Amino acid sequence: MEVTFAHFGEEVASSRLRATIPQAELAKIGIGNGRDVLIYGKHFVEERQLDPFNKRIYDVCDDHFDHETLGPYYHRHCQIADEVTCNSATMQAIIKAKTGRYAFVIHEPYEHEEQAPAIEPRLLWYGHKSNLCDIERLKPDLRHPLLIMTNQTGYPQWSSTAFKNAMDMNPIVVIPTGKSMAKSENRMVEAIRCGRYVCAEYLPAYEPFTTFFELGNIPAQIDVVLANPLAAMAKIKDAQGFIRERYSPATIAGQWLEVIQRCR
Repeated sequence: MEVTFAHFGEEVASSRLRATIPQAELAKIGIGNGRDVLIYGKHFVEERQLDPFNKRIYDVCDDHFDHETLGPYYHRHCQIADEVTCNSATMQAIIKAKTGRYAFVIHEPYEHEEQAPAIEPRLLWYGHKSNLCDIERLKPDLRHPLLIMTNQTGYPQWSSTAFKNAMDMNPIVVIPTGKSMAKSENRMVEAIRCGRYVCAEYLPAYEPFTTFFELGNIPAQIDVVLANPLAAMAKIKDAQGFIRERYSPATIAGQWLEVIQRCR
């Protein structure tokens, strides 16, 4: 069987995590790029572009079902797809409620090599410009240097090199929660993989990580971390053990393979 993951650019996190990495991992077990199955997400693929493929898997990572212009696309492609996938259990429930389709939850793998835990009194937020309002809301309550990395003009731009350099400064990663509760845990997972402590507000996808990190008041969490960095680094190390196999590229490729095989 040959499979193609639609890719929308390296600067798009979902393309890297839900297309580039799975495509490469599946190639390692002999599943090449081809027209047996197309896996695509977002709202950029036109219906005519689906025609060359025997089967189609629509991958949903954003709740745009009620959006005035995007909503019809999401509803339509959930209906015409042979299978539907998504990034979180909350998104799965939304898809079921809005379309009647069952979506398979496929998690997102980490990208980087595991790094040793480290903590310094500086902060990092990274994400899409559409979520800038979340960190801007939190900024007045933060008392340590904050680096914001995004794709908005006027801010440091995200790139693989810039991200690595930022993580090498040993920041505490802060993740305020936006209006959508359907987001995945990918930023939590990547920060842990890079050896960084995460101070985040509540998101359903973060619940498995409450063994390691408190959720809620981010400024208060930062104070606790900096008051006892050794204890915080021990929590990072434990969290790294938790994600090492669960979120490896090979494990996530296996989740994709299970859905792909349903398209035979």
